[in-house]
Amino acid sequence: MNIPATERTPAITLSNNPFKLMISGESFPEDVSAFYGEVISAIGELPNTHKEKLEVELALIYINSSSIKALYRIFEGLDAYRQAGNEVQVLWKAEDDDDIMQELGEDFKDRFQTLNFTVEQHG
Repeated sequence: MNIPATERTPAITLSNNPFKLMISGESFPEDVSAFYGEVISAIGELPNTHKEKLEVELALIYINSSSIKALYRIFEGLDAYRQAGNEVQVLWKAEDDDDIMQELGEDFKDRFQTLNFTVEQHG
C-alpha cells in the first residue's frame, strides 16, 4: 500500500521489507471513512497474511477529531495483529514544540498498553 500525501491527507505506506506501516503529514480528509477505510481493512487482514514483526511509525503534524477516531480503529487492528502472536513496535514522533501531538501519542500509548509503544520528540 502506498498512498501519497495531499494537502488534506497523510502519506501512508505499508511495505514488506522491512514490514513497516508509516503514516506522516496532516490528516483532515473531507471523507474520513473513505480515506481510511482501505487502511483499516488492510490492517484487519494482516493476521491472515503475515506472521512477523510489524514496525509502525507515525509522524503527524495535525489531525482532526474524525481522523483520531479512524486512527483508533487502526490501533485496534494493530492490537488484533499482536493478539495473533505477532510483535508490534510503534514509534509516535512529535515535534519538540507540539504538545498536542505529544499528548495524543501518550493517550494512544495509554489505551494500547500491550503494544510496544514509544513516544518521541524531535526537532
